[in-house]
Amino acid sequence: MVKSGQDVTSNPQVASKEPPWWNRPITGEGGLLDDLFKSKEDLPESVVTLRNKQLLDLMVFAKTAIAIDSEKFNNEEFIAFVKIKYLLIKGIGDYEGLNESINLLQLAIRAKDSFIAIDQTELRYRGYKQQEVYSFVESLLSQPDQYEEFNIQVMEKLRDALPQIRTDEGKRAMLAYGKHLNYLAENPLCLSLLSRFKRFQLADYSVLKIIAELLQGLEQAHIHNLNNITKIVNDHINDFRAVKTIINLPEEKDDPRIYALMMQCVALSHAHEISYLKFDELMKVLRKWYRNYKVLQKIAGEYPSSRYKLPKEFLEAIPGEDIFLKYQRWLTDKQTGMVYFEFD
Repeated sequence: MVKSGQDVTSNPQVASKEPPWWNRPITGEGGLLDDLFKSKEDLPESVVTLRNKQLLDLMVFAKTAIAIDSEKFNNEEFIAFVKIKYLLIKGIGDYEGLNESINLLQLAIRAKDSFIAIDQTELRYRGYKQQEVYSFVESLLSQPDQYEEFNIQVMEKLRDALPQIRTDEGKRAMLAYGKHLNYLAENPLCLSLLSRFKRFQLADYSVLKIIAELLQGLEQAHIHNLNNITKIVNDHINDFRAVKTIINLPEEKDDPRIYALMMQCVALSHAHEISYLKFDELMKVLRKWYRNYKVLQKIAGEYPSSRYKLPKEFLEAIPGEDIFLKYQRWLTDKQTGMVYFEFD
């Protein structure tokens, strides 16, 4: 009963002539969900246009990422190598200052046969013209700014010298000498290594063969057991110290554990180098994908489904997101929260 003088519109139940909300159906006309939907705002057309544009670009990168992704990347040892590479490149912890030295050590081991052949030729064939070539090569090695023209200049010198070498054996030796120098000239760092070997008078290149054999043993044994690797290094510590200056290792890093870390890195690189190149390509694509993904995430945060009427495509899975989340999870340390890759 309404009292005299009472404003009926002040009572919502009387004014609307509708049952209280707890007596209303959930679905159907006049239901609570229908009421809720009607209360949502329309999504601005500019937002829909922006999202569609970002999604189109993202889909291109997602398609490329799916094509590159490989089961080879799902290997525990490979993921461990990816993390070590990140620590090396960023110079974190024990890996600080080691990246260049590891690269030089790896190059020296790969080029060891050419180093040894060049050294043996210079020791065995001592004719006047041959020594003239050796001196010329040594002078070029002392001038890094000449490395781009190194091979051309050496070949010209050999062409002049060969007719004046009397024996066929001597000529063949010099041709092989030029071939090995040509191989080294493909990478200026190899020429730099040869120059350092000569400058520091470390003529016994056989130390590289010893280290290479130790590496081969590691690749066939327990590559993850750093304590075992350290023991192996300790047994050959003089061999490692013999190349310390050649690979530009800082004095404060002259420690068996550091050499063990370097050996582990080189061994893992031998095992996974090709896969890592493809993985690095994948990460470059995901970085581009991530730029568009961040825009979609921002739109989702600013225009939630609880407040706005969203097209059904706004609620669909984002192409490439599963790959991104997989590697984000694998490259994140569960205990420390450290992420071993940067997508920004």
